[in-house]
Amino acid sequence: MKAQINILILGFAACSVINAQQKEFPELNGPYLGQSKPETGPVEFAPGIVSNGSNASSAAVSPDGKEIYWDVDKIWFTKLENGKWTKPELVSFCKGDKYLYRVPCLSPDGNRLFFLSTRNGSVSQDKENIWFADRTSTGWSEPKPVSSKVNNLRIHWNITISDKGTLFFQGTSLDQKDEGGIYYSKIENNEYAEPVKMGPEINEPGTMTTCPYISPDESFLVFNRMGNSPDKSGIFISFRDKAGKWKPAVLLLGGSKKDGGLSPRITPDGRYLFYVNSGMFWMPIEKRIEALMPEE
Repeated sequence: MKAQINILILGFAACSVINAQQKEFPELNGPYLGQSKPETGPVEFAPGIVSNGSNASSAAVSPDGKEIYWDVDKIWFTKLENGKWTKPELVSFCKGDKYLYRVPCLSPDGNRLFFLSTRNGSVSQDKENIWFADRTSTGWSEPKPVSSKVNNLRIHWNITISDKGTLFFQGTSLDQKDEGGIYYSKIENNEYAEPVKMGPEINEPGTMTTCPYISPDESFLVFNRMGNSPDKSGIFISFRDKAGKWKPAVLLLGGSKKDGGLSPRITPDGRYLFYVNSGMFWMPIEKRIEALMPEE
């Protein structure tokens, strides 16, 4: 009965998105769907098109800025063609089935799309697992799950990948013996190796740590931390020193609709931060990060 209810809810949500997309789509030109770029504080991103109050994660922007992916139960995208943004549509591999597809994440070169899904074929269908699809000459390939070593963990919220191909994500063991936190997994022998839980500089004891974003060169990590005081909650950033060690994370933005939210993600040009909080917002972030960079 519960499964039937979930399917009905998913169907209603998908139908509402489809109905919205079937309305006359406006002509949008220029970078970032032609939206006015925020100058100081956060601004809702493409309201009624991308931001709709049901976003589970922030948008994924291709390296050239000509494609944008986001989720509302399934993965939607639009691309810049002949100077105009196309009407949003579902990514090919998530059309016509009952499964959830969430948290789209593009590799830094734009040639691989990672996401979470409950579709069949991974270690367990009672949870969301990490999948990926490769770019082909005709679109995206048929998805494959990442290694069972990674998918043996639960949650995986969010997914982020570096130039080296290393995955960072939130996870917790299937037996839930620990409180979870942010993990990473490197590629070994052409598959993702046993995930490693990051240290207290990131996963501070007594707090919940989630939604990582790794810079392509792995020089810094942005993530959400939720604790029992304002200075322990919000969007945090940790920098890596020359020896490769992570420094204790510092607060980047406070946790409110005005000052921040969940699923922080920085655009490929390094200029803007996306986050979700009853909608999707974006704001300039480059100078804030520069101001917090430690002196070597």
